[in-house]
Amino acid sequence: MNSFLNTNKKEILGKGIKVFFIRGIGYVFGFLFTWILANKYGPYTQGVFAIAFLFLSIGNMISKLGIETALVKWIANSVDISEKKAIFFKSLRVTFISSVLVGLIIFLCAPLIALMYDKPNVENSIKIAAIAIPFLSILDVSSNYFKGEKETTTFGIYFHLLKFLLPFLIILVFYLVSIQTIEAPIISYLLGLFLVSTTIFSHVIIRFKNKSVSLDKSFTNKFIILESYPMMISSAIVMIMGWSDVFVLGFYVSEENIGIYSTAIKLAAIVSFIYSAVATIVTPKIATYYKNKQQKELKETVRFSSKIIFLSSLPIFLLIFCFPELVLTIFGEEYIKGKTVLRILLIAQLTNAITGPVGPVFQMTGKQVKLQNFISIALVINLILSVVLVNFYSLEGVAVASALGMMTWNVLGALYLYHKMNIKTWVSFKSFSK
Repeated sequence: MNSFLNTNKKEILGKGIKVFFIRGIGYVFGFLFTWILANKYGPYTQGVFAIAFLFLSIGNMISKLGIETALVKWIANSVDISEKKAIFFKSLRVTFISSVLVGLIIFLCAPLIALMYDKPNVENSIKIAAIAIPFLSILDVSSNYFKGEKETTTFGIYFHLLKFLLPFLIILVFYLVSIQTIEAPIISYLLGLFLVSTTIFSHVIIRFKNKSVSLDKSFTNKFIILESYPMMISSAIVMIMGWSDVFVLGFYVSEENIGIYSTAIKLAAIVSFIYSAVATIVTPKIATYYKNKQQKELKETVRFSSKIIFLSSLPIFLLIFCFPELVLTIFGEEYIKGKTVLRILLIAQLTNAITGPVGPVFQMTGKQVKLQNFISIALVINLILSVVLVNFYSLEGVAVASALGMMTWNVLGALYLYHKMNIKTWVSFKSFSK
């Protein structure tokens, strides 16, 4: 048993380093995309892009119905290639149809959204974002197939690297040929997503070539939606909470300030860099261990993951928290005003790292509804405080509301898992010597 656990730790660490490396390269290109956007197009265009990207993210989240998360569990728990083929294509078909419908609705509502914000220049960017929704949905579902297969390197290449590399290359070309329209950033994302989604879909088709299709009759469209829907609600609330600050700020501040705030969000998210890499590895493991009632392996995997996440995230947090002006200056002098916002959001991200893989444990153990309840509480707190504090403290007030929302659901979720399932997700400082 100890030999198995040591092998498991080595796998988590080894694959985690690979995913971290791939994600790191991808983040560099994402960083360069933001740098070009901030320095060459300016905070105003960045603010327009942030609003358009908000609706791209919301549309993508709604259209996937949580299927991409459930797919990880379905693929991880299936051993037959014919069954996996049927599960994948049936899941993708439901997602694609949904994403086209959602994209069409957002496209048609773009003029109304621009009017609502009193920002007419965002209309075209929102329409372009709506067109990109099906491609992003294909990418998310297809990449999570590889995640369920525990092919984390392949998952990382598509989801963490190409997803950022291709939009960067396109916006770089736009800049070099002097295309300076405010729609250039979102067009870059659309073209990049089209290329990577086409590539990954072709990869999966080749994988399943000449394989028969075999699927239990109970795996209907209704089953897919009912099984994945709670995961969608949980993911949706987390995403809405993550983007609620940009949504609220759109009514109260200029596009320039939204651009500054969105840059702070991206920088703070670096702290959760390792979290995402480790979660990629352990999510299918949690699903398998829970299904097979391997409680010791499950708890040890979560405990080890929590330790890795915290030890890797703390140095990044300290570096950015102590020198926010130095980091923000990279994007331009006008971004320094976001240093307090950055520090507030960093504290929230550190809490996320300390509490460990709360979300994956809930989602892979069939406790999606409980997670949904905790996140719903956090969302209400977030929205109420955002609307109240933005009137008094502007960007900083919304940052405080966002941070408290994230901290609330992570802490409540971690406590529930410990008291109800005897799974400790948060980092145990006593275990560092083990």
